[in-house]
Amino acid sequence: MRALQLLILLSLIALLSGCIDLGKGEHSQKIIKDLEGKTVVIVFYADWCKYCKALEPTLNQLEKEGIEIIRINVDEHPELARKFGIRGLPTVVYIKDGVEVGRTIGYNPEEVVNKARELYH
Repeated sequence: MRALQLLILLSLIALLSGCIDLGKGEHSQKIIKDLEGKTVVIVFYADWCKYCKALEPTLNQLEKEGIEIIRINVDEHPELARKFGIRGLPTVVYIKDGVEVGRTIGYNPEEVVNKARELYH
């Protein structure tokens, strides 16, 4: 039993440290290339994250205002989450003219709205 626990722990460490890549690398490269010169809000989330789900109405409202939101599921694209240095969820990254100009880590809808609107105005 102890050996199985150790194997599971080592597997998780390898996965989280980036030794095992379960993502779609070509898709991630396309997303990064598509950001060149763009102004956009990127949201890193996971389906199991309750705070990510709670942020959805805020994101939907921003989209109605014309703000482009790109949602990236960290479970489907772990290599992209690593490239952006994502350590907590949700993480919102603000891109202006293809360059990161800020981020919000955790559930903070008021800050997300303020930074996103500032980004576009």
